[in-house]
Amino acid sequence: MMKELHYSGSFTVNKPPSDVVNFITDLPRAIICIPNIINYEVLSKDKARVRFRVDLGNEVPIAELRRVTTDAHIELVSASGNEIRYKVDGRAAGSTISISLVIKVEGVNNGSRINWDATANLGRLLQMIGRFVNIDSLVKSISEDTIKGFIGCLSK
Repeated sequence: MMKELHYSGSFTVNKPPSDVVNFITDLPRAIICIPNIINYEVLSKDKARVRFRVDLGNEVPIAELRRVTTDAHIELVSASGNEIRYKVDGRAAGSTISISLVIKVEGVNNGSRINWDATANLGRLLQMIGRFVNIDSLVKSISEDTIKGFIGCLSK
């Protein structure tokens, strides 16, 4: 059985909610904000195939597993009002990865607050790596880096 990890957070940007929603739902434009992308292919306005690199750190005793390349499909599942849902399915280190991401945008002062909630399911090999590395901390760090990438793009 896969281990489920849960993360959430929020951040604000000085853009109106409509601009933020338009950006987040424009997958071909938003995808370039994901850090450590090696390459990507936009399959449709709602789907993309992405390859990116994840550094698991020197704590991993097997050198070949310290830097992992991940292949994933990202899909914009729904966008209704101020709520956007994404699904990410992929493989890393021989394990499956599934992430469900819900983003809610609300107006605050002269900008927007973006609240995000992610649930990740990791395969067995990644769970085994968890014996050597704090996977929870690692996934949280990757999530935060991704959010920082989006903040950077939204701030332009």
